[in-house]
Amino acid sequence: MMWTEKGFGLNDYFVLAAVIVSWGIYFLLPKIFSKQMIVFIFLYSLTISSIFDNSFGATPIDLYDIMDGPAYTFMDIPVYLLYPPAGYIFLFLYQKLQIRDHHLVFFIMASTAVSLGTEWIYHKLGVFHYKDGYNMIYSICIYLFVQSLFVLFFRILKPYQYVHGGVGFATTKSRH
Repeated sequence: MMWTEKGFGLNDYFVLAAVIVSWGIYFLLPKIFSKQMIVFIFLYSLTISSIFDNSFGATPIDLYDIMDGPAYTFMDIPVYLLYPPAGYIFLFLYQKLQIRDHHLVFFIMASTAVSLGTEWIYHKLGVFHYKDGYNMIYSICIYLFVQSLFVLFFRILKPYQYVHGGVGFATTKSRH
């Protein structure tokens, strides 16, 4: 596996800096979820990003490239390291702000706007390269879907997270 396709450039430095900053934020934030929930957050974030990147960014659809081109390189890996802390921050804010149903649409729309802004920065710095008429505006549907599904899964799993350590999910509801 090559390190990069076109040599180490601005996009590579930016991604490495973004990984350090995003994981730094994750480590500084209070851990308000169980270890099991954090594993879920990380796995969901990695899986959903991989599914969409490999569906829309690879053949036969092939609407964009990550980093320098279509070949997989070592520097593609740090891009995926950006998703777990982003997922944690998203659910951290959802939980800390105590988003209720009547505000959920606004929260997801605001989060989609932040995601779109982040994608625009990544595009401008050469992390994403759009092809065949793909426009960043199409990502809005993906963000709305992914974030809504994330909140749904979180709401389903939240009552079962074991908050005092241990293995697996156990109910936090009263066992009387």
